[in-house]
Amino acid sequence: MNKYYFVYLVWLLPIYFVYQFGYQATTYFGIQNTYENGESYIATVTDFDVKQIAAQTNGYVVIQFTTNDNEVIEEQLGLPVQMAQVIMESELIPVRYNTESFKPIVLMPTYELQQSVIKVNLGVTAIGLVVTIIIALYGSRYAYRRIKHGEEQLQFERIDRDEEYEKA
Repeated sequence: MNKYYFVYLVWLLPIYFVYQFGYQATTYFGIQNTYENGESYIATVTDFDVKQIAAQTNGYVVIQFTTNDNEVIEEQLGLPVQMAQVIMESELIPVRYNTESFKPIVLMPTYELQQSVIKVNLGVTAIGLVVTIIIALYGSRYAYRRIKHGEEQLQFERIDRDEEYEKA
């Protein structure tokens, strides 16, 4: 098997970016759906933690609320540091809840921030997708040429003067 077939594996990167873009888009529309069509509740914060690992800070919040059907919902939600700062001092948080949405719970104080973070993620993912597609296209062309025509044979030719050769 020719080693240039492995260059085609570069197409896994655009596939990954398509998956990430789809996930971010689904999350964005799920949050929109929950915000627009969900029911409003007041959730109680039962646990809250912010962790700092190296240069990254993130955390989680555990909220609990009772729906109109007397169903108790308790959910742990991951939070980046920007969102954690918004709800850090709150014991009661207004939420929107929609069971049929991709993201069934939206914390109202962090809704705008969450939307903007997802929009940035969509933009970065789209840029990554375009760049990796371009790289994959050039890589595929290169691999195709090498597979079809083989590797270039290098010919070394000496161009400097050999003084010992001239003395003879």
